[in-house]
Amino acid sequence: MIFIIGAGLAIAAAIVGWISYRSQMGKSVLGGLADIAIFLASTVIATSATRTIMDNTIYMTEIHSVLGSPTFIISTGYLMVYGIARMVAGIGRGAATR
Repeated sequence: MIFIIGAGLAIAAAIVGWISYRSQMGKSVLGGLADIAIFLASTVIATSATRTIMDNTIYMTEIHSVLGSPTFIISTGYLMVYGIARMVAGIGRGAATR
């Protein structure tokens, strides 16, 4: 199963890379989709983590204990803000070069 998932991801990445290399419009569309995806994923992650902490419903296995870690909360919060800021800066740069 891991091989199938890995192969699928590699093929999908190759297709996205090929489209981005061959077409400026394709590159813009795929970049826009990535921007939307990071924004939506960040929103879902932040909402879920906040709700879990506020409701005190962290299921405490070793892997789930990460949700209560201040290091995890601070670092992922920063990465979300940084990623979205870079995304917005990239949108501005893309519009200026056209």
